[in-house]
Amino acid sequence: MYSDLVPGMEKSDMKKNCLKNLIIALSFLAIIFAGCASTKASDEDPYYKSNIGEFSTHTLSNKIPVVVKKSGSQIVVVRVVFEGGTPLIAPEKAGIEGLLLNLMLHGGREYSYEEIQKMQYDKTFTLNSSSGKDYSVMGLKCIKKDFDSVFSVFSDAVNSPLLEQSDFDKFILQEKDGVQRSLSDPSEQLSIELYKTLYDDSSYKTSPDFTEQSVNSVTLEDVKAHYKKLMDSNRIKIVVVGNFEGEELETLIAKLDGAFGSIPAGGYKKPAAGRLNFNKADKTIINPNAGASAYSAGLFYCPNRYDKDYVAFAISLMYLDDIFFSHVREEGGAVYSIGSGVLSGQNMAGVISAYKISDKENIRRLISESIAMFPDKNGVEAKLDQYKNKYITTLFDSGQNAAGVAANIVTSLEYSNFYGTYLKRSKQVQDVSAKDVIDAYKKYVGDGTKIFWVTVIGD
Repeated sequence: MYSDLVPGMEKSDMKKNCLKNLIIALSFLAIIFAGCASTKASDEDPYYKSNIGEFSTHTLSNKIPVVVKKSGSQIVVVRVVFEGGTPLIAPEKAGIEGLLLNLMLHGGREYSYEEIQKMQYDKTFTLNSSSGKDYSVMGLKCIKKDFDSVFSVFSDAVNSPLLEQSDFDKFILQEKDGVQRSLSDPSEQLSIELYKTLYDDSSYKTSPDFTEQSVNSVTLEDVKAHYKKLMDSNRIKIVVVGNFEGEELETLIAKLDGAFGSIPAGGYKKPAAGRLNFNKADKTIINPNAGASAYSAGLFYCPNRYDKDYVAFAISLMYLDDIFFSHVREEGGAVYSIGSGVLSGQNMAGVISAYKISDKENIRRLISESIAMFPDKNGVEAKLDQYKNKYITTLFDSGQNAAGVAANIVTSLEYSNFYGTYLKRSKQVQDVSAKDVIDAYKKYVGDGTKIFWVTVIGD
């Protein structure tokens, strides 16, 4: 999906949808949550210093790492992270991991789906899952007093899922309908073609979502075989956010070890991401349902989340979005919606997206003019504090609930191998200068950057 987990997402039967995934990836949130650089926190970073002591790390009997973040809330969130993602899946099996996780939440050896639903109603807890390019996640959220009973349900789903044919048939039918709807909707077809075009020659060639090919080829036996590959202790990490310390923390780790400490080690090796290729020709797809409108996205090289100029680049896109809005949408009247962002992953891609384009003849010219209108140093300085405040406010908002904190920890672990990396972001934002923003913009966007376009048109 794309993501990566969206903070606060609590949905047990998560519909995977290319458009939704890419909208997430193109949002301001994705830019921010990707932007935690790997520089060491300085002694002058009080936020980092005041929070890093709330973490503890542990190791289960089978070497599965566990990170526990203490919180003052009575809400407990657990995330079991399965590393690997789509590079380990053949294109003809695209979507299988997300389907497997959904099936795992539909009943295990000890608790049927009906029993789980009744317990969810009585105790108001949630089970959820998500799958993406680099990793997938299963999780729970509950009140602390209900943790023991809810965790029993969750561990049963992970360790002993039923994976029944009737559930498989129901889910696969829904996926087939979803694929057909996506292909007929021009904006969703753009997302599908965007993914296909960018990643067709990379390790991410396989989509996290079902495709026309895979939805008709995946079988329940394939799902069961994939489950065996997924249950490899070498590809698992566990994150817990909750009010645990002292004996309660020891009991928690013992419970996790009892549930997951005997998962065997397999042959997992983390796949290499490889570089993305942006030297590609423009691509146009005809979809009659687009009518007189067009939907277009331009892809370009950008810094990765741990490059030293990533945060400055992210801030520069905030300026660019304002220019797009005023010049392309308001003055030019050429499009209903336009913006910029990133497609997340181990290697990132910058994106300019335009939806419901009415002036197809002039849209590229207006975008090029907007790119050239980036402000000078005085103009950047005039709004820099405003954009920094917006950035930092969004960072803090993301950590106001246990699910958001867990999502931040998972992302930090997967992309920096350190659970506390996300705590460094606000200091990095504060340290960005107007010169940093201008230099990053010129490097990645403003100086004749190669942009290749994928466009869906109606006629």
